[in-house]
Amino acid sequence: MNLHTQDPEGINVVICDDSVTNVLIIAEILKSINMELNVTKVTDPRKVMSELDNQITLLILDLEMPHFTGFEILEKIRALYSPDKLPVIVVSGLSDQKSQIKALKSGANDFICKPFNEYELKLRVINQLNIMNAFKLQSRLNHELEKRVKLRTLELEQATECLINKLAMVAEMHDENTGQHILRVGKYSGLLARKLGLTEQVSYMIEKAAPMHDMGKIMIPDEILFKPGKLSESEHLVMRQHVEKANDLFEEHPSMMIQMAKSIAVYHHEKWDGSGYAKGLKGHSIPIEGQIVGLVDVFDALTTQRPYKDAWTTEASVQYLKEQSGSHFDPKLVNLFIEHLPEILEIKAAFP
Repeated sequence: MNLHTQDPEGINVVICDDSVTNVLIIAEILKSINMELNVTKVTDPRKVMSELDNQITLLILDLEMPHFTGFEILEKIRALYSPDKLPVIVVSGLSDQKSQIKALKSGANDFICKPFNEYELKLRVINQLNIMNAFKLQSRLNHELEKRVKLRTLELEQATECLINKLAMVAEMHDENTGQHILRVGKYSGLLARKLGLTEQVSYMIEKAAPMHDMGKIMIPDEILFKPGKLSESEHLVMRQHVEKANDLFEEHPSMMIQMAKSIAVYHHEKWDGSGYAKGLKGHSIPIEGQIVGLVDVFDALTTQRPYKDAWTTEASVQYLKEQSGSHFDPKLVNLFIEHLPEILEIKAAFP
């Protein structure tokens, strides 16, 4: 019989039996298993619960005792500790099968009949201690694995975020007029998502993915993309293709960040009244990330000088948002944007 436990917290066993003799005999048997076992002897069942606060590894419990029966104590224990957290071996003179089954159903891990055999007691104690050690070892391994998974997930998220930023820069770097546009749109979107009450995780993902909203434009000819002046109808149809091209670019990628970027790229040109593109969605059918980025993208485009237009004033841009409330944009989102305009302008000043 080998005791395999190497618990750094020590092995603490409590023996609860109203018979002093039984307690002393069991304690000697336990010491013969391992002299480093810490054994606590309890002959008054009213005191046993207070002993369980001391990092107990195993409880050996009698059933027939004054004040509290072993069944009552088991009920109290299982209200606080699961069988894998605190194993209990019942040692009882009640040898009938009904009592054994009742004890096991009440949460006992094992049952030994009195008078007990020394060898049997040792074997069952060792088995429970080894099982307990295996649970603790597995718990430590799971904890370590969880830490490693979290670290690896963080590394992947950081790599994905870096990739998104670099790709967004590629999409914009050949246009000096929109160099900071992607940064502002990301910051505006994150702010608006948080003010709308979205969770921090979702708001963070929207903020980081929003710069990818026009990624599909890298596949639009420069003569159309940078044409100074109004596009022709045929040119405008080509320009609209950047949405489908972004959809193809991000298709089937497992990263939730990339999928968020795809959703934003595909839906940020939809309009509240259904007159937008590419899906022609209406109202709340438009994903909220698309609504948010669509609004802040328009605001930033209005307030920024482009090859085909001068920059509008903040007042004129806000007035345009109001006029488009209920047609292009969700009125609630427009009101929220205007309500937090001072914070929007702080971001604008930080990324001129």
